[in-house]
Amino acid sequence: MYKILEKLRLSEDACLLKVHAPHVSKAEPGQFVMVQHTKLSELVPLAILETFQEGFSCLVKAVGRSTLEILEEAESFQYVAGPLGKPFPVEKYGKVSFYAYSWGIAPILNVAKALKSAGNRLFLQVVSEEFYLRDRYEALFDEVRHSEDILNFEADLVVSAGSNRLSYQLTQLFPQTPIISMVNTHMLDAVGLCLVCRVLVDGKYALACAEGPWFHAHRIDWENLMAREETYKEQERLALEEYLRTLRRRTLAT
Repeated sequence: MYKILEKLRLSEDACLLKVHAPHVSKAEPGQFVMVQHTKLSELVPLAILETFQEGFSCLVKAVGRSTLEILEEAESFQYVAGPLGKPFPVEKYGKVSFYAYSWGIAPILNVAKALKSAGNRLFLQVVSEEFYLRDRYEALFDEVRHSEDILNFEADLVVSAGSNRLSYQLTQLFPQTPIISMVNTHMLDAVGLCLVCRVLVDGKYALACAEGPWFHAHRIDWENLMAREETYKEQERLALEEYLRTLRRRTLAT
């Protein structure tokens, strides 16, 4: 078991976790973990926010049954795999503009900290009404803006996380600027066997778990990826409704 050392509620549907998992402590910027609450729970990919000597911290946003279960019940994880994925390519780019949607601020903070140390100038736009970890990103970035309308920061590199649609929109706004985006895909095992996380890159499939989660955005077929996001929507809705009924029954029983 991997104990949750701290669990800080950030909002009604989000929390910050600090997890004891020494094998993840050597994660590099941009990597992620797969966690499982109980043996019967779904495996959930989570971006790493920070690492420390005995583990890591992460931001959990409730978007379905499994993530809500973590918020409501988890005091430990029975399984933590990681660090997974390829690290972000950290180097000196110059001026880097970041775009974060919702929980995407966590991997962006993780990457931005490394790029800051590499001598880059950092700009951030939070493209949602959710301002998670605001004190942290306002202290790190050279300039911060909040707007649901995408603003054009002139940049040598653009970085995005939290939304496939946002990343796609950025490719339209910055047709000539390099963009590195974290893709959102379903994952089952995160070791390259299930093929569920496949992403069309230059017309060929790449696996987000092993070859991602960061890709050059102009090379991705975002329309294909966004269409596949809808594949399990009905099953996810039913699973969430069932779990909400379970929570209501527990409340009535106490």
